Amino acid sequence: MQKPLTSIEAFNEFISEHKLVVIHIMRDNCSVCHAVLPQIAGIVEDFPGVPLGLVNQSELEEIAGELSIFTVPVDLIFFNGKEMHRQGRFIDMQQFEHQLTLMYQSMT
Repeated sequence: MQKPLTSIEAFNEFISEHKLVVIHIMRDNCSVCHAVLPQIAGIVEDFPGVPLGLVNQSELEEIAGELSIFTVPVDLIFFNGKEMHRQGRFIDMQQFEHQLTLMYQSMT
């Protein structure tokens, strides 16, 4: 499940509603951001019940201050409302999947 998050309130509500979530932060004119998204979405699909939140920083500039984001893309894993893993700019998909697997297994 992918969900666009268009406000800080929607972002905060999204991470508080779910035990484990992945957030992908991107910008409109970022080719790397758009190339990484299908890869992240493919990883998240393998984890039933884990939603993927999409934040377009071009439309929600204040997310940068809220999450201390200095570059895009940024992919985050939140567990119980807390940021547990972050990768920015160069995303190591194997490491990202490994971290997500560890947190997913701790839920069961």
